[in-house]
Formats: sequence, structure tokens, C-alpha cells
Amino acid sequence: MSGEDETGIGDIPSARGPTGILGRQRMNPMLADPVTAMRHFVNFQRQALALKKSTSIDNAFDAMETLIIKVVDFSYVSLQYRDAEGNFSPLRQICPASLPIDVSLMQWVMNSQEVSAVPVEYSLDGEYLRSLIALPFGRHHLMLLWREQDTDALTQEQEVLLSILSREMAAVLDTHHYRLRLEKAHAAMADIVASIPIGLLSLDHNNVVQMINPPAENTLRLGRDRVIGIDYHFCLPSELAELIDKLSGGDGAEEAELVLPAPAGNGPDGGGAEPRREGQIIGVSVSPMCNDESGGQNGRIVICRDLRLSREVKKLRELDAMKDDFLSLITHELRTPLTSIMAYSETLMLDESQGVPGDWREYIGIINSEGKRLCQLIDNALDLTRMRGEKMRFEFTRQDPNELIGAVIMSFSHAMEEKGLELEMDLADDIGECSLIEDRFAQVVTNLVSNAVKFTAPGGKITIATRKADPLPGSAVPSLLLSVRDSGCGISPENMNRIFADFEILEKVKHHTAGTGLSLAICRQIIENGHHGKIWLESEPDRGSVFYVQVPLE
Repeated sequence: MSGEDETGIGDIPSARGPTGILGRQRMNPMLADPVTAMRHFVNFQRQALALKKSTSIDNAFDAMETLIIKVVDFSYVSLQYRDAEGNFSPLRQICPASLPIDVSLMQWVMNSQEVSAVPVEYSLDGEYLRSLIALPFGRHHLMLLWREQDTDALTQEQEVLLSILSREMAAVLDTHHYRLRLEKAHAAMADIVASIPIGLLSLDHNNVVQMINPPAENTLRLGRDRVIGIDYHFCLPSELAELIDKLSGGDGAEEAELVLPAPAGNGPDGGGAEPRREGQIIGVSVSPMCNDESGGQNGRIVICRDLRLSREVKKLRELDAMKDDFLSLITHELRTPLTSIMAYSETLMLDESQGVPGDWREYIGIINSEGKRLCQLIDNALDLTRMRGEKMRFEFTRQDPNELIGAVIMSFSHAMEEKGLELEMDLADDIGECSLIEDRFAQVVTNLVSNAVKFTAPGGKITIATRKADPLPGSAVPSLLLSVRDSGCGISPENMNRIFADFEILEKVKHHTAGTGLSLAICRQIIENGHHGKIWLESEPDRGSVFYVQVPLE
């Protein structure tokens, strides 16, 4: 048998041939003297128990076959393996291919787990086979022995010896099976420990290092061949060994910081490890290993973390939080004077009684237009900050998405007419109402259509489509798929990942008016964090772009 199976037997060579150990041989007759018989029985049992000491499954099978020959004689033999589906296949055998095998009998013997002798009537090569002995070896192995003798020729002593052999061989196979399972579990655990991105050391009750994973080797700059099997007081840096002594006895909740000096000469500490950095800061904690039944401590687990990276991440997070706070403060401070500028400019534009000259009115109009653009920028920045800080509340309502999209498109009718853009609407009529954040979903549609109008040259085409789609990953309900397609300038592949970033304005062309660079970042926040959907882009330079939005219907 080749390959790996759940029994863990592995490769087993075929039978050696008619002159080998499975060849036809005659047993020595059972001795009638009770004392001799008992001695023979005890000796046989001792040899059967010795099967467990076999160095491999092959050796166990060979020894088992030798013992069978001492008990019964036979003409043909076949060792069968039953897989998880109940199908049998030969592992090693000496028997003609034409010899019939009763599968139902084999299944019955495997289920009963009892040595069985049944009468048969086969005539092969001048030999008349009259009985079949079936020996189960656990859940997956069965040996068949065809004999010329009748079933009555099998004595009670032979049945007992075969039963002993059957049980012992089953125990050998089970032991081997569970040993391989245990080895696989140990290997899997070793892989898990090696993959943990935190340094781990295992110490036994005698302070000997039993295990060190690669992150610990890198953090401490110690090769495993310099620490495994050695008392940690003699292989770890003295500062670390003293700290482990200090932290031992706790529950592992306390983490202490340690500054490790560079080793003398700043060379590697052995085992191919890189030299340790001067002033390297690590965090160390010590936890007791699982206790044994007596309540004693089996050992300790030492956790070592390189604090440099975690501190850098913490600084970046603090800087990001400071940036958000600063942006929020600035936008709030700008809103008050901008409100006054907008109010006065609108008053000057509407109140002709003040005698405002005509050319001044044009300048005032520019002030008002730029003020509106700044107000939009401030609103977008505030919205983005609140969304990322999860400070914005989203309220879902039942809406017809096609009606909502149609209302947004109406607001762009004048801009499309001015540029001579063709509009195609392909809205599916089987969607019905769904749960949407009405104002925010309308904002997404507005931003996408606005970009399509900006980036599409005069005479181009914009297509808006909706349809019912399959559920999103992790969802059980159908979804709404919205697409906004334009025939504009498109986006180059190197810019595809930047398009949803903050303050990104790409592909500036002469027919594109300036924007804030926040609209698509806001769209992503609304769709992914608000609607738990997704938004993505497909585009080719000079061939246009398609923005897709997919959100659950419920």
C-alpha cells in the first residue's frame, strides 16, 4: 500500500513469494502434555506481546506471520485493508487472482472483531480448499487464510492462540496509528508556535530551554543550537535571565521592559542569528506552564516582544489621531468666517440698491462661488473625519433605489446638456424597496455621477445601471449592484489604487474642473462602513471608467 491514510500504516511491501515466510508450511503438532502445552501457550503469548516492540509495521507483520505459521497450516493467504468507505484492497497476499473473496463475510468479521472459521468449497490447481479462517486486526486490517482442512480440524487451542494474535496485532496497529497522529499533532503545534509573531521560549522545571521559536531567535539574536537543552541562566543574556527569575511565580499578566546591550564585538550570537542592536528594547513576561495532576508547575513560558515596532505603530496612530483632531479643529474654525463671507457676498449680489458697480458684482460672484467650494471641502473633511472615528450615525430607511438615483440624475440634467453628453438609464424593475441610508447613498450617487460628468469630454456618453445581484460574502440576502459608466479619459493602472485615497486628484485635463479629492474617499466610507458593501473601479486609459457599488438589499 502506498500513500498516507488515516491508519498511518504507510508503505507496506508486497509478499515475498511462495518460498518466503508466507509460503506453504506445516506447523508442529500441538503437544498433548498439559505442562508442555501450558509452556507452549505462555511462550506463544510472550512472542505475541513482543509484537509491540517491533521497530516498524513491516517487522510487526513479518513477526505476526511467523507466529501464525506456528499455529495453523494454510494454502493461501491475503492481508486486506479496509478504507474509511468500507472498500477492501490487498496489502500483501499469496493467492491466485481467481480465488473468490466474499466481501460480505469480511465486513461481518470486521464488525464482530472475532476470529472466524467458515467452510468453503474451492478447487484450485488440484487442491481442494475446505475452510477459510478470518483474523481481524483492528478497524482496518483483516487476514484471510485458506486451508485444505475442514473447520472441524481447527482446535480450541488454535482458536485461542489466533485470538491472542488478533488482539495483539490490533493493539500494535492502533498504537502505531495513534503514535503517528501524535507526531502529526506535535508537528502542527510546532508550525503554529513557529508562526506566532511573538517570541516564545519554553523552560522545563529544571530551567532547561526546551523550545525557542524563530521570532524569539530574531528578537534575542540567539541561535537555537546555542540554547536548546541548556539552563537558561547559562545561555540567555544575564539581564534577561535575571528578569525571568524576577517575573517567575506570577500569572504572566505583568510585562517588564528590558534594554539589551549589544554583544561584545557586535557579532552574531551563534546559530546564524544576526547581531543584536545596541540598546534594543524588549518586553518580557513569564507564565507558568500547564500544571500536572499534583498541582506542581511543569515549567514556564517566556514571551519576548521587540517593542521598537509596536512603539512606532503607536506613534503613527497618535500622529493620525492628531491629524484628525487638527483637521476637525481647522474646519470648524474656518466654517464661522466662511459663513459670514457667504452671507455678505450673497447680500451684495442681491441688493442692487447699494449701488454696487456691475464689474464688482462679477468679482463678488467669484467670491461667492469659491466660498461655496470651500464650504463643500470643509463639509467633506468633517464627514470623513467623523466616519473614520465612527462618530457619525447612519439611519436606514426603506427606499426605492431607482427613484433615488433618478432624483440625483435630474440635478445633473443641465450640466449634461451644456456638454452635450448622452445619458442612458438601465434600471432593473425587479429590485423594489431596500434598506438604504438615504442621504448618504444619494451622496455616493452624486459624487460618482459628478465625476463622470467632469471626466467625460463633450459629446460623450454616461450609462447608469442597476440590477439585483448575488449576496455579498458573509451575507445571505441578495444585493443591489449599481454601475456608473463613462466614456471619459479613464485611469491608468498605476493610479487605480490611489483613486480612493484622501485628497487625490488624478488625470487633470482641460475639461475637468478642480475638486477636493475627497469625494471617492467618502464614497468608500459610506458604502463599506455604512452599508457594509463594497465599491470598486474598472478603467482603461482613453476608454472610460466604470464605478461599481454593491450593497445588501436588507
